[in-house]
Amino acid sequence: MITIKNYSLEPYTAGNTPPQNLSTEWLREAVNKLMRAKQPELEADGVDTSLFYNHAPETGQTRVSYPLVIYHLINGLFYLTGINEGAFAIEKLAAQYQLPFAVDETVFKHFRNAKEGGAYSPGIVDHQHIYKLVEWRPIHHQQRNAFNQMSLVAKAAELNTRLEKHLTNELGKYLNIGFDGLKLEITDIDRVYEPVLYKNRHPYPAFDIRFRANIALPPLITLGNHQALGYGRVEPL
Repeated sequence: MITIKNYSLEPYTAGNTPPQNLSTEWLREAVNKLMRAKQPELEADGVDTSLFYNHAPETGQTRVSYPLVIYHLINGLFYLTGINEGAFAIEKLAAQYQLPFAVDETVFKHFRNAKEGGAYSPGIVDHQHIYKLVEWRPIHHQQRNAFNQMSLVAKAAELNTRLEKHLTNELGKYLNIGFDGLKLEITDIDRVYEPVLYKNRHPYPAFDIRFRANIALPPLITLGNHQALGYGRVEPL
């Protein structure tokens, strides 16, 4: 069982930058500015504020785990997803900002409690579900050249293997979800993106795919590289 909370953030303005040109990297920094402004109050309420930037406070290094706070940009609207302790963290943050508030030049109306939250029991089921992954980044930039040299059949097999590993190694290991007996198949590749730059320097292959599997998954969780920034978003179909 996992608990998920989702909030939408709708900007009024973004200075000279239209909202659609802002990114989840920008959103993460904006939310962290909001968090730091209320950090004493949040930590007094028992919030682990390091979850917002997914770094261990002791080392400053990225946590080796599944991100419990995820930043999304979907159809021009920002979303914040929290899982377990992350759900508690974003709920407490939202409670601190009930009225319109600004981050630099961008003014937000408020945190709006979004649908599709609640308690979920992800894992193996006795029938197949169909899902879409949006902007899934399964291949590390250092492996991109080797992947590009594969045949189409080998690429398809590699993507299927990567997807299975992402489920079992990320959700299974860090969220304690059982995947024994997993059966999955990528059925369609809807879109192949031009290599997407991460931090303006590392190109990552990205795909929109559909797959079927004997698993139940909640929406708005993510798989693959850069999960915390909303890439590899799961959409049940």
